[in-house]
Amino acid sequence: MFENYQGLRLCDVVFPGTHDAGIYGSDLGGTARTQDLTIGQQALVGVRYFDVRIAKVAGATGLVQKAYHAPGLSKSKTSGGVAYQKPSPALSKLGLAGTGGDRLEDMLEQAKTFVEHVSTEFLILRFSKCGNMEEVARTCRAVLGTTQYQQNVNLNEATIASLAGKVVTVFDQGDFNKLPVDLKSTPGILPCAGLFSKDGDHVAYSPLKWGMQYFGKYSNTRSSKRNRAKQLKTLAQGPSSCPELLGMIYWTLTTNISELGQQHKSFQSIKNRDLKLWGGRNVALQDTWEKGVRNHVLARAGHVASQWIQNPQYPPQAIGRTARSFMPNIVMMDFASKTRCDTVWNLNQTTVGQLASLGADLSDIPAIMNA
Repeated sequence: MFENYQGLRLCDVVFPGTHDAGIYGSDLGGTARTQDLTIGQQALVGVRYFDVRIAKVAGATGLVQKAYHAPGLSKSKTSGGVAYQKPSPALSKLGLAGTGGDRLEDMLEQAKTFVEHVSTEFLILRFSKCGNMEEVARTCRAVLGTTQYQQNVNLNEATIASLAGKVVTVFDQGDFNKLPVDLKSTPGILPCAGLFSKDGDHVAYSPLKWGMQYFGKYSNTRSSKRNRAKQLKTLAQGPSSCPELLGMIYWTLTTNISELGQQHKSFQSIKNRDLKLWGGRNVALQDTWEKGVRNHVLARAGHVASQWIQNPQYPPQAIGRTARSFMPNIVMMDFASKTRCDTVWNLNQTTVGQLASLGADLSDIPAIMNA
């Protein structure tokens, strides 16, 4: 786990993340549930990054903050005028939406307990698409207390050792911008900026920006073949000049009722569908990860390849920097397990060997392209 990489920066390590991390519980159907394990259990098997979406929903004892699964939230008010949200009634009726089994407070307590007991590790909770982000941020402050990471720094370049023993909370940039001034200025309430743009005009990485910056795109498909192709295409677009930018690969298959001719498959269990990505001793993930790195290098190295060929004394560190310029750091998954997390952590060994090979071979671009 992170204990093996204390001297490295976050951007130098590959680690597992969970998509819709809070969507577990016995009340969820197979077409809504995305995890079998609680936040604490996911951490124990190796997950270190959690995608969490929170809504204030009506529960048996009143309004509670819970993770939800579904596009969009409808807004309602209690008889006293207190606002709350709920997933789309239509999708809920179809079994495609629902809320997780734990409250936000429960999930935060589990994260807090984990880092208190495993001092070399840290967890990153990324909040997005929440019904009331201000309330979520204040709950994080209240529950996590001193275990919340409370420095305003560029997380991408922070060392693993400097984050150890803490729960890092990041909030989508758009939502962060709308937070009250007192929260935005509170150390540890950090923005999370996605730099990928669907029109191709990607946002530039800034080493002076605090919070987290990543490059990746959710594929929104139930097809393993289409997901893999889209992830490889996205990774090839990653910027070349910033090895500190975190890359994100979505190793997930979603329910997409708009995919023509396959609407009936929207009601297929997400867990059963997900197995397509993890067959064959998980070699598909490693192959995709390696090709993602290679595709990026090929897409970005052309402008300096001639310099390497013409000048045998071209600085090795410059070649290495380009080879390391961008890679998938966070592998997002559904239904986390120890076996799946071990597969992701083992990519760190692939990183060392593959990038060393690329650094040695980049002077011969055709050889790499034909490999």
